Amino acid sequence: MNRSPGPSLYAPATRADLVALGTHRHSGLGSVIYCTEDAIREDELGAALRQLACALPALNGQPGPQRFIRVRNLEVMREVLTLDLRGVQGLVLPKVHGGNLGEYMALLKNRPELSVMPTLETREALSEHHMRRLRDQILRCGWQAQIASLRIGGNDLLSALGVRRAPGRTLYEGPLERVISMLVGVFKPHGFLLSSPVYEVFEDLVTLAREVQQDLEYGLSGKTLIHPVQLDTVLQGYRVSESDLAEAQAILAPGAPAVFKMNGRMCEPATHTRWAQDILARAEAYGLLPPQTQEALHF
Repeated sequence: MNRSPGPSLYAPATRADLVALGTHRHSGLGSVIYCTEDAIREDELGAALRQLACALPALNGQPGPQRFIRVRNLEVMREVLTLDLRGVQGLVLPKVHGGNLGEYMALLKNRPELSVMPTLETREALSEHHMRRLRDQILRCGWQAQIASLRIGGNDLLSALGVRRAPGRTLYEGPLERVISMLVGVFKPHGFLLSSPVYEVFEDLVTLAREVQQDLEYGLSGKTLIHPVQLDTVLQGYRVSESDLAEAQAILAPGAPAVFKMNGRMCEPATHTRWAQDILARAEAYGLLPPQTQEALHF
């Protein structure tokens, strides 16, 4: 399985600064996604592809975030695959379901170096039956190793329900909470990573911070951003407390007891190992939170 793409920033592929976005523009960004789908109009597609063709050669060998291209459809994907893709890690596939994923993967049959991130954002993604069939198809066809993560398209799923998320409410305080829980249950036990949708009220960083914590509680491994102002809040949310890191290290230590108490809660390596591994990975990638200050109670 590929590593998590981390905080991901969508950028219309028509922008003139694609190289800067994909290299040094935003420190700490996990991945940038050059979008040829919903972020641009149909009449801008030609300009977007020309802009990509110009920018992509300059990305080859350059440090920076992971770089992906969100294709618009199968026809656009065929054209994108003719470009110089040495500087990108893969493609984001839009509106994926069991009926079209095979067509996308067939185009990548001889391109194992390209990872893919299928986006779950159609009505099928609201159905556990359809998602189980999609998961089984991926496993049966041997595509899992090429899938970096599954992206959850929150706005499209809300659109399918005919609603829009209210400002100040997290993803888990509305109709998609059940959907997120279902997708986690269907895919996570089989080793798939899932990323969290955007919070479109990009100036409301307080709600975003709450949502990032809930993302982590549900086991989502990345956050989709629509504006750079959201990046620092997400990075702060991914940092690990000293107490969690100490517990994770104790759980993973050779010879750890089967059950032990630490920081006032039970630790059990048999059931907490995956959590501990994730904590160590987050600490390495994002660092530690400042030590918590303690204040005396006054009566």
